[in-house]
Amino acid sequence: MIRLTQFEFYKIITRKSIGIALSILIVFLVVYSFWRHPGIMDGSAFYKPYEGPITTEKVKVAHNQYDSIWDSTKGRYQYGALYDIVFFSPEAIKNSTRYDDHGNIMERTVNVSEIYYNKPWGYLLEYIDQFGVVFMMIMILLGLAPVFTEEYVLGTASLLRSSKRGKSKLVSAKCIASILYVVMCAVLFTGVNLVLYWLRFGNLAGADTSIQSVGMYVYSFDYEFSPYTFTAFQYYLVQLFTHIAGSLVFASIVLLVSVLSSTSFIAIITNTVIVGLPYLAFDVLNLNSGSLNWVEKFSISTMIRVTGLYQTPINYSLFGLNMSYLTLYIVVMAFITVTTILATYRIFHSREVFS
Repeated sequence: MIRLTQFEFYKIITRKSIGIALSILIVFLVVYSFWRHPGIMDGSAFYKPYEGPITTEKVKVAHNQYDSIWDSTKGRYQYGALYDIVFFSPEAIKNSTRYDDHGNIMERTVNVSEIYYNKPWGYLLEYIDQFGVVFMMIMILLGLAPVFTEEYVLGTASLLRSSKRGKSKLVSAKCIASILYVVMCAVLFTGVNLVLYWLRFGNLAGADTSIQSVGMYVYSFDYEFSPYTFTAFQYYLVQLFTHIAGSLVFASIVLLVSVLSSTSFIAIITNTVIVGLPYLAFDVLNLNSGSLNWVEKFSISTMIRVTGLYQTPINYSLFGLNMSYLTLYIVVMAFITVTTILATYRIFHSREVFS
């Protein structure tokens, strides 16, 4: 079984399309990072005088200097510290009101009362949130769509089914090899991203600060209302494992479509439509209002992207049971994964070979 799994894994990672796509995506990640954020990015020295509890004196200083330092590139780093002070000041929190999708007032369960430099973590989380989704979708589609279709194309499906290992062991080997491939891709992307921003900033300061205080997209505090008491580093690990889990859910669907398709091209197109259209509609075009909101909440790309699962304390009532959004989402994704894997086993055993 181990040798069979190794063979299937080798077949996946040695496809030319994988090497080409991986090289292009990694180069794009590096080039885009340097093009979008040129120059030295370390602003820790500008945060140093303001770090610690947000006091009345600091708020006054921030308001007095807020508009005068934005014009210079050097001043923008200091502007970040002043922005954080103003944004999380007791006065700003008291006078700002935000509403959730159901029109209810959102309440902070974890308050930010201190500021510390943690900008590297905002960039790290942002890249998994955006480019990481695209990276994993492309790599999974190219790597796993041919897993079963190539057996039909090469005419080996009938031979494999009739062989000693042609039933459960073969499908198990393909599934395990696919899991290893997905994990490898996620770890590779995360590793490159981590090293890239460690080099860009010269440090990974702020790892022990609260996730609520981490600004993504420079000045957007996406986890401001998060009910989870993660530090930036703890959440980075949570994000990584959730990202991998979501990628594995998508991988199970890709394998099911592969076993149902006659060619890899058909499998790739079908899977692109399944996961790509919701991602385009809700994550890119923001068509997430009204009755379609639940589709976004429980789409596959939501788990690969991760962010929406940990932002706000949303609860659902299911058969009289109150469940958090995260718990319900995991239940739904687990059901989808188990169903698709069982279906893949059954279909490969019984389906007629494509001519």
